[in-house]
Amino acid sequence: MSRPNPTPNRPTDFDEFWTSALNRLSKIPASPERDSNHMHSTDYADMFDIHLTSVGPYRIFAYLSIPHGTGPFPARYYLPNYGSVVEPIPQGSANAQREQYVTFSVGVRGQRKADQPFSASFPGLLTTCIEDPSTYAFAGIISDCLRGLEYLVSCPQVDASRIVAIGNDLALFTAALSSYITHLVCTPKLFFAPGDIAPQTEEYPLEEFNDYFRLNPTKTDTVNRTLSYFDIR
Repeated sequence: MSRPNPTPNRPTDFDEFWTSALNRLSKIPASPERDSNHMHSTDYADMFDIHLTSVGPYRIFAYLSIPHGTGPFPARYYLPNYGSVVEPIPQGSANAQREQYVTFSVGVRGQRKADQPFSASFPGLLTTCIEDPSTYAFAGIISDCLRGLEYLVSCPQVDASRIVAIGNDLALFTAALSSYITHLVCTPKLFFAPGDIAPQTEEYPLEEFNDYFRLNPTKTDTVNRTLSYFDIR
């Protein structure tokens, strides 16, 4: 496998594109709703269901867990995996972490509990509305992640000097586009040189790009232009 070009051709309006996205989000009131989630509460932490408004406007969902005791507490912000289900904490993670950390798991547009009016397809989400960077599904999804972070930071139980973002490429986008993330644990899977790597694999989710190009061979340049705004190199 050849190595991808480490210096992609970044669009001339790259900074303007993301500044505009942040401005659009800032004009949308979050309108938070918070409900107790007794099923996932424990004797050492309370769980809440959170509903917020992101760009669109679109209502998104999150799980918020707050430890018992005197805060503020460091926070773990779990960005969503590429799939339909959002969990209070990722599978395989120790539930006992909720005794020491505020945890926040956001469900973005298209995922379960945030799937009205848009229910994402897996596979399929990676190329939804990909013809235009401003309408590309992941432009809205990244805004959803930022809206979730804003709410997390606003919680008085959170120590704003200790917030870690954990996840795939969305964790990196969130950290890059905000000043609140102090630590980052990121495993890129979607947007590291996608135009270079996708043709060299048959594995999903990157195979979604190849499927799209086979069905739409005349749109290669258009899609690569969109991806140039999201390439994390």
